Amino acid sequence: MNIFNLPDLGEGLPDAEVVRWLVKEGDTVTVDQPMVEMETAKAVVEVPSPYAGKVTKLHGQPGDVIQVGAPLVEFDGDGSSSAPSTEAKSETPKQQPAAEKPAAPVQSGSGEVFKLPDLGEGLPDAEVVRWLVKEGDTVTVDQPMVEMETAKAVVEVPSPLAGTISKLHGKEGDVIQVGSPLVTFGGQGGEAAAQPESSDDSKSADAGTVVGAVEVGNQIVAESADSIAKALARKLKVDLTKVKGTGKDGKITQADVKAAAKAGTATASGNASAGQPTVGTDTNNPLSYKASPAVRALARRLGVDLGQCQATGRKGSITRADVEQASSGKPSAAAQAMSQRPAATSSTAAQSTGSRLPSINITRDPQPVRGARRAMAQGMAHSHATVVPTTLVEDANISSWPKGTDSLARYIRAMVYACRVEPSLNAWFDGENMEKLHHPNVSIGIAVDTPDGLYVPVVHNADQQTMAESRASVQVLRDKIANKAIKPDDLANATITLSNFGSIAGRYGTPVVSPPQVAILGTGRFRNELQLTDKGIVNQKMLPLSLTFDHRACTGGEAARFLAALVEDLQKPA
Repeated sequence: MNIFNLPDLGEGLPDAEVVRWLVKEGDTVTVDQPMVEMETAKAVVEVPSPYAGKVTKLHGQPGDVIQVGAPLVEFDGDGSSSAPSTEAKSETPKQQPAAEKPAAPVQSGSGEVFKLPDLGEGLPDAEVVRWLVKEGDTVTVDQPMVEMETAKAVVEVPSPLAGTISKLHGKEGDVIQVGSPLVTFGGQGGEAAAQPESSDDSKSADAGTVVGAVEVGNQIVAESADSIAKALARKLKVDLTKVKGTGKDGKITQADVKAAAKAGTATASGNASAGQPTVGTDTNNPLSYKASPAVRALARRLGVDLGQCQATGRKGSITRADVEQASSGKPSAAAQAMSQRPAATSSTAAQSTGSRLPSINITRDPQPVRGARRAMAQGMAHSHATVVPTTLVEDANISSWPKGTDSLARYIRAMVYACRVEPSLNAWFDGENMEKLHHPNVSIGIAVDTPDGLYVPVVHNADQQTMAESRASVQVLRDKIANKAIKPDDLANATITLSNFGSIAGRYGTPVVSPPQVAILGTGRFRNELQLTDKGIVNQKMLPLSLTFDHRACTGGEAARFLAALVEDLQKPA
């Protein structure tokens, strides 16, 4: 038996989403045969098989988020592999050395000190969302004490022993480092949870996170089947003592818990945490509604049943705004109208509605930045730290364009022409080695704004395409983004970038260069302008242009000549 764990797919992100399985359980695969399509921050990647053999188990269904390093596929074959570094040869996770188990309470002069454990994602800290107990309370083993928020989940941390709480370390909103004191128990401590060393199952259950199952998105991630079933039972409010296990040796499985919840034959009662808002049962069911952990935590704090929320997010997910609207009641007609059009200035909006602006409920809860937005943030930070940007602005008179001219196709053609006149901007620059690479062909990155964040697909070899062909290439790339079918190659190897922000709003800007490129062109919104010509005062159609370049790699003269060539081509009738 060989277990293939999800590798880092090239962007340094902690997880990826299953888009589509290309194989099924029972299939025989060869080395490097694509098995599954996984979506990372900006691309859908095919993950190949490292083994030749028979697939015995697929971990996850389309839509599930898999952590990097977590099991993805199990094989039963000859063990031949081209990637031994990505496998785990044992079905059971290795037991951590006793000294590294973060959950073990530490004896101090005033009692037992429980330190914040690794909550399952390898992150260095977590934020206190809400304490479920207070100093002086007596707790039992596994009783939830606090809700902690990591980058991707809100996790309930249970008590490792039975005793009296003498001190809580940290207030709501405080960030606690992994391994730092979280709770101090009074006296000599209490009775810790039994963990017989001779049991293989207990070793397996203790090998990963010490807090049991962790809710990540709409999926339960845990280190053993037992803890998965227990966590799922807590979420579905199922009393496990009333459930008959159908697994090996009568063990209760996830299917057993789900079946009991659906039948309503094992409903738990009287187990709500003290002080916790009472909300609908399905709110805590990770399988009923699509909502992030932070949104679920907000719903609990506001006492909102997720079943009362209208899902307006991506793929039918519930957003913070949906929870806030459900908490405050139905939004006003003015608010609904405003949400369907671009924001106006306060005076204009007030005049259009005939009354004061509706109040806006702003939440200050931290929201983790993920996916395309996370990649964008990292790219912008890298650019800010390395590029020396300078921006030149100019206007192009496009009054001679025939009616119906495709502006995007004209921008691409003009950029190709300008790169031929001044090739210094169609280049990559290596600041560490002080090397510059000029490209013989022009591949233009097109900035595409989406609800998920910024994508920059590439029209490769645009210099070899007609205007119609380049426009068709852009449409194909946009369709791929919309259908979640964009590939890494579609986003790679741009030599210069175009940002057409004027299609939304804005005249001039300071576009951000994406290293190793040295230039980016921003096109603003068209405007009509009265100009004095030989024929008198004439109304002209003007296109504002903003060219940002890396001044380490290009001179001001080179950038100005590029911009002049760009204007020259844009001002041609066709």
